[in-house]
Amino acid sequence: MKKATIIGGLDAPMEDLNDLYLFALAVNEGSFTAAGRAANLTTSRVSRRIADLEERLGVRLLHRTTRKLTLTPVGRVYLQHCQAIVSEAQAAAEAVAQIQAAPRGRVRVTCPALTAQSVLGTLITEFMQTYPEVRISLTATDRIVDLIDEGMDVAIRFRAAPMEDSSLIARPLGENHTYLVASPSLLARLGRPAAPEDLAALPSLGQSRRDGNHAWHLTNQGGKTHVIPFQPMFEATDWIALKQAAVAGLGVLAMPHDLCRDELAAGDLERLLPDWGLPRASLYIVYTSRRGLIPAVRAFIDFAAERLSVLCIDSPPEP
Repeated sequence: MKKATIIGGLDAPMEDLNDLYLFALAVNEGSFTAAGRAANLTTSRVSRRIADLEERLGVRLLHRTTRKLTLTPVGRVYLQHCQAIVSEAQAAAEAVAQIQAAPRGRVRVTCPALTAQSVLGTLITEFMQTYPEVRISLTATDRIVDLIDEGMDVAIRFRAAPMEDSSLIARPLGENHTYLVASPSLLARLGRPAAPEDLAALPSLGQSRRDGNHAWHLTNQGGKTHVIPFQPMFEATDWIALKQAAVAGLGVLAMPHDLCRDELAAGDLERLLPDWGLPRASLYIVYTSRRGLIPAVRAFIDFAAERLSVLCIDSPPEP
């Protein structure tokens, strides 16, 4: 009899999984003969294997008659576990087959509108050049899309708080900082703020809010906080319009780093009060399950996670 070492150093018998499969197959097919045909074995071979299984277990699993097989009470319990093992083995084989299969088919993706404009368009182009048999359907919207109800495979989301929906897998890619920025021309004209209080002397820009309450919540490394209320001279729901206004020197803007990195590098915008930070948002790639993902979806998740994590500061290590 085969042995397997288990936790604690004890030895316990490990059954031949083929025998468990043949037992479940015989029950499902209704006879040893039908099970033999399905497994490409002789009827006597199937009967002998199941009899050996019963002998090792020390119980009878089946009542045998010339017409049919009937489960014993113990056999009914044992069958449930055998079916679970067979199912897991089939799932494992399918998982390997999916990994080995070339990604193909359609992947449905949703993300915020600006993410689609700024980075995802280029990312998707690169992905489809790498995987030419994959088709992408992209829905760019700022509302939270229900992946299951709306038939989406993957979502890209920025969240200030952790994902709370336990039915979804949320893979964190890192944190994206928000900076206070302004154009050098504005700062040359009105002066550079040396402390949070100095921001009150500068014109401001901001995203539209339903409640009309605008404030910058600043924290330094020592944990000291400042809340600076402001009334934007220009507000909008569109980040591109706000960035253009900031570059033109119309005011100070709190903007996610990934949306203004090029302007900062080019000197079109300048970061203000670098010792003071604004609340961070975490970037997630979200999907419905770790199991059963088709190769195209798995490939897109891995590809997008690698590319998008570059946009983040303090990206987590590879899972």
